[in-house]
Amino acid sequence: MERKRTVAVIGGGAAGMMAAIEAARAGAIVTLIEKNAQLGKKLATTGNGRCNYTNLDMGDRIGGKFRGFHPEFAVEALDVLPPEAVLDWFREIGVEPRFRGSYVYPNSDQASAVVDALREELHRLSVKVHYNAEVKSVQRVDGDAEASAVKVSMPGKTASADGAAASQIQQKRDAAYFLIQCVDAVVKADRVILAAGSKAAPKTGSNGDGYFIARKLGHSIVPYVPALCGIRCAGDAFKALAGIRTEAALELVVDGHCVDREAGELQLVDYGISGIPVFQLSRYAAYALQEGKKAAVYINFLPGFTEEAEDPKDRALQLYRQRQERLVGRKMESFFTGLLHQKLGQLLLRMANVRPEIPVAELSEKQLRSLASLSVRFKAECVEMNGFQQAQVVAGGVDMSEVDPRTMASRLVPGLYFAGEVLDIDGICGGYNLQWAWASGFVAGRHAAV
Repeated sequence: MERKRTVAVIGGGAAGMMAAIEAARAGAIVTLIEKNAQLGKKLATTGNGRCNYTNLDMGDRIGGKFRGFHPEFAVEALDVLPPEAVLDWFREIGVEPRFRGSYVYPNSDQASAVVDALREELHRLSVKVHYNAEVKSVQRVDGDAEASAVKVSMPGKTASADGAAASQIQQKRDAAYFLIQCVDAVVKADRVILAAGSKAAPKTGSNGDGYFIARKLGHSIVPYVPALCGIRCAGDAFKALAGIRTEAALELVVDGHCVDREAGELQLVDYGISGIPVFQLSRYAAYALQEGKKAAVYINFLPGFTEEAEDPKDRALQLYRQRQERLVGRKMESFFTGLLHQKLGQLLLRMANVRPEIPVAELSEKQLRSLASLSVRFKAECVEMNGFQQAQVVAGGVDMSEVDPRTMASRLVPGLYFAGEVLDIDGICGGYNLQWAWASGFVAGRHAAV
């Protein structure tokens, strides 16, 4: 009877639990190693506690929804387990979907329910879980040296002897295994799946251990930066704008070149800018700052009025001329009433050197142009990212060119597999990072077990 494969999964997050379940379903004896006292600690907080666990909109996947230095390497896994298959997979373990547009949540709107369902499936499959087990090292005990010894001791004098030697050599090579040294235990396994996450949200246990382990095993790490986080900006203007939420169109400019554009609800905070459109730009701003480049986000506070305009400044100037005609008899302190947030309007007046007490009719053409420019080209100079503590994910990680995208197996270390955020693939907001966790974990688990 053929011995079952033993698989150790390092990391009990979304990708790790998926990998452990699929490896067990494929017939392996699975051990899941988790440094926290509970599984899925980070998963339980996603989607503001509701868990947006996938997204049906997979248009513009590579470089759009999924990013990295080799984002094309994500395609294989995403094709194996697309969002529709994720829905079916979770239905099988009891999680019914609730749809909000293309966004998918558990019908209960509880992230904890997703964690509970995964944990129940792990239990059903008899996956052994080590809690509070911080991994100190992972060592591969290579069978190649033993195989060489067999080759020396059994010189091939006859065909049958050669065959016996070859068989023993292959057995020795197949006998390679891993030793995972934890704080108070040692786990031995034929295969290892590294799904230890990143450095994002360290309060949930993510401290970059996975990068250290991968590097020790010979893998390259793409420089990592916080992503899906707010951006700290120069100047004290934002202290006056703190608390404002407004629709805006954003453009990230690095060393004078537009890198990306986003639109949506912008949050103005005392340190700078936040909100989903900022999160989508953050990885590019983070890399720019890490490389010592100049980065700035230009904000258009009038996207609804200027989206069709060839030149937003001209359209904004036209709008302000119309308002000047309509608001004759008023003072400039009320010029933006009903158009922009009061605190924002007051700041724009100060920046354009317009006294709030002057009549609207006395506003000069130069002042109108200045207000129009500030309204659609407000510069937020980036000085620092909000950091790993506030980041939802990390950009960077294990170099995907060193991983087989069909199997998630290491190209460098036989028997080693990867899944989830430890890899240099990160998604935008909207369930894409969990979609990557499920897909990569599914593929890694299936292949590690055989």
